Amino acid sequence: MRLKEKEITDRKEIEELLLSEKVCRMAMCDGDTPYVIPTTYGYRDGAIYIHSSKKGRKIDVLRDNSRVCFVIDTGHQLVQGPLDTSCKSTIKFKSVIGSGRARFLEDPEEKRMAMTIIMEQMFGRQKFQYSEEGVRDMAIIKVELESVTGKKSGY
Repeated sequence: MRLKEKEITDRKEIEELLLSEKVCRMAMCDGDTPYVIPTTYGYRDGAIYIHSSKKGRKIDVLRDNSRVCFVIDTGHQLVQGPLDTSCKSTIKFKSVIGSGRARFLEDPEEKRMAMTIIMEQMFGRQKFQYSEEGVRDMAIIKVELESVTGKKSGY
């Protein structure tokens, strides 16, 4: 990281950010074209879980190339600098950027576990139930994180 003073080095702070947010932007490679989607997610034990339909561009792209990159960010606040120069304006934020390989979960129990991780992150701890048909018809993507960095500015 170029600006070492902005790096989040405390793994606990990175984990807290991964566990507290609701949306990540996941980047994929569609041939030679970048493809980025915003998506809800759940995080646990070094992996991000994403729920999806079994059909669509994201699924096709990931079947061809499982490499992904993601960003999760929060706390955005614009900070205006002196009016005589825009170069002194900035933004406060915290972010986590990571990469890994996506794989599709097939086992129904793994899919249920992943859905519970996602739903708990979205709505808090509750008793969630999933129909056999729903589990069968959903795609669950698990991204095991290979690298993660954190950055913050103004905090």
